Amino acid sequence: MADQPIAALETGIAAAADPDPARAQQLSRMQADVRRWMARFDEAREFDKDARQQYVKDRRQARGDSGFLVDANLIGTYIDIQEAFLYARNPDFDVSPGPAHRMPTPEQLRDIIESDEQVMAGIQQQAEQDAMEVGRQIAVQQTATGVPPEQAFEQGQQAQESYLATGVVEKLVADEVLKLRKQYAKRSREMKQFAETMEAVGTQMWKDAQLKRRGRPWVRSSLTIGPGVLKATWQERTEISPETQTAINDLQQNIARAKALQKELEDGTAGYGARVWDTVKGVFGNNEEAKVADLERQLAAIQHGAERVVARGYAIDNVAGENFQVAPGFTIANHKDAPWNAEISYPSYEDALAEHGPYLAQFDKDGNADNILRKAVRYAPRKPCMGKNESVGLTGNAATAEEADAYATNTDGGANGCYVRRIEIWDAESNTVLTAITGVPFWVKPAFNPPATTRFYPYFVICTSEVDGQRHPQSLVSRSTKLMDEYNRIGSAETEHRRRIKPKTAFHAGAMEAEEATKLAKADTGEMVPLNVTQPNADLRTLLVPITYPPMDPAVYDRTRILAELERIWGVQEALTGSINTAKTATEADIQQQGFQARSSSRRDNMESVLSELAEYTCQIARVYLTDEDVRFIAGPTAFWPPYMGADDLAEFVRIEIRAGSSGKPNTAMERQSWANLLPLLQTGITQIGQLRGASPDSIADALEQLMRLTAERSGERFDIDQLIPQNDGTQPALPAQAVPGSAPPPQGGDGGQQPPVPPAPPGGSPAADPLAAA
Repeated sequence: MADQPIAALETGIAAAADPDPARAQQLSRMQADVRRWMARFDEAREFDKDARQQYVKDRRQARGDSGFLVDANLIGTYIDIQEAFLYARNPDFDVSPGPAHRMPTPEQLRDIIESDEQVMAGIQQQAEQDAMEVGRQIAVQQTATGVPPEQAFEQGQQAQESYLATGVVEKLVADEVLKLRKQYAKRSREMKQFAETMEAVGTQMWKDAQLKRRGRPWVRSSLTIGPGVLKATWQERTEISPETQTAINDLQQNIARAKALQKELEDGTAGYGARVWDTVKGVFGNNEEAKVADLERQLAAIQHGAERVVARGYAIDNVAGENFQVAPGFTIANHKDAPWNAEISYPSYEDALAEHGPYLAQFDKDGNADNILRKAVRYAPRKPCMGKNESVGLTGNAATAEEADAYATNTDGGANGCYVRRIEIWDAESNTVLTAITGVPFWVKPAFNPPATTRFYPYFVICTSEVDGQRHPQSLVSRSTKLMDEYNRIGSAETEHRRRIKPKTAFHAGAMEAEEATKLAKADTGEMVPLNVTQPNADLRTLLVPITYPPMDPAVYDRTRILAELERIWGVQEALTGSINTAKTATEADIQQQGFQARSSSRRDNMESVLSELAEYTCQIARVYLTDEDVRFIAGPTAFWPPYMGADDLAEFVRIEIRAGSSGKPNTAMERQSWANLLPLLQTGITQIGQLRGASPDSIADALEQLMRLTAERSGERFDIDQLIPQNDGTQPALPAQAVPGSAPPPQGGDGGQQPPVPPAPPGGSPAADPLAAA
């Protein structure tokens, strides 16, 4: 209700400024919609304030902030180790034909035919028609030879019954099974070819989007603060696209910026130009010539640039945890079920004006977008801090939620405060994407519908160490903060103890002058020092007494237990940290290695599950935007790309996943040993199956060549396998099937090695026996 008076006031102001009441009412409704969404967004940000505060603490702990005398950043080391093992390379696509396109067995094909009543009725009708035709021909032939019509008709009836008794229905069913088998075989080949094409396309799209460079920070974020967020979008300058921080450089983007710069040059220092001069005065001072020279240089570079006019491609971004917002009431890991997700980004004022200016200009009576955008709240990058001499776990609530943001509200008006906060809202309830800038009363770009995919949100979140009933995941850093403080506390206490261990000697002040004691104190190592004591006959051993320093008990400062607990939390064994304190046998080392694989496999499974979703989303985006020409450019001329039939066509055609374990650091020794054991079985199986099926030598050679290529890939060595595979240059004939070593001869007939003659086809083309002979 509180918004109604404000809306009415704004409507009145808009109506006074705009003579069109309908347009004024439309603008007022848009402003009310923007206020409603911004209030909802601000409430959600306040709802997650404590989580962002914890992000600050976790990041401080990960960078090694400590107020102790001695500290060791073991947590940072553990993060580096886990990151290297979890995401060492881009995972491999695993696309396979769907179950609906797999080749059924002959029995299943026959069941399909026999269960179709319409097909079976047609087969029965065809058999009866063929039998009637056979009977008619016999009757006509007998009548022509002088047989009475009644007897000829009777012989025709006998021939008809004899034809049906030959099993013509079974043979017609066999023909239908053969036809159906050919159809399935063709479709199976096409789907296999489509799966191979999709693997090549998806792999290339991930490579172009530089997934590995995004994947490592993605995993690092999840290990540090709990959630790691990736955003995958298709970007085109020719249509509305989601916001992305990954620049797709093209001439169109620079032209938009050049127009704003050109307008600045034309306006000079009055009006619009004066406001822009204020934002850059901290960089150029009052030297207008320097600014003009800078703008002219940029314009010249754009005019002579050799960039593409229009850019299109797949972009993958890292979204910071504090910049990703999920509607309250849902966990971060379950963000896909939330009614809306939102993302914050901070473009510069000039970029925002160049990108959103053409749309915002319609809301100003003079058509000047700057009059609208200048209402935006300005932000400045937060000054970096390399570390603080205080422990996160011992300072209470010293961290604030605002410190998690990379940008802060600009208060000094300096040149660095020329950024705005852009909020992109993905509303699943209306299936639209909204874009706003803090402080601007209108949407800064028209709402648009994202491409049709099986998932609405383009965000892919990996969460480490989820806690039941808790909205935000608990990071491994949070779990080990107190242990890390205890580790540093013990190290600092040990150092302080060592510092207090100083050799001291006490002497009898009445038996020795101060000058004599000074000579003793200043003496060098091994020097003979003569001492004049007041009592010449006194024993020096009674005059000089060493002071006992506090003894050190190594067990008191033993940190082995804390290291063991940290290793249990992080799943990092001692050998991976680069040092071995206790000698271990080969069996113990193997047990530790297996333990590390078991502990890290849970996190890897979680990560690969999200990557499988990303792989499926990538393929769906490819189906929407890539043409047959694009696909053939990526996968070659043999690529198969059926027409796009909607968001669910991939679910009908193929199954998309990633190969398990393909993203982690390879266990080369174990994989080589496993492959060495499997390789002889595969070689023997290929040869035996080829012999039993009577395969040609070329097909067997192709299978063995593919086996060699897989072996070369798994070896880890880099060499050109094509140089080692012999090819037929056309001068030598290919070996016949029976010439393949170890192959069986082709089947022979019973008449001197000749095949039996093929019986003539009956009427209608059915492969039955000769009806005349049966008669």
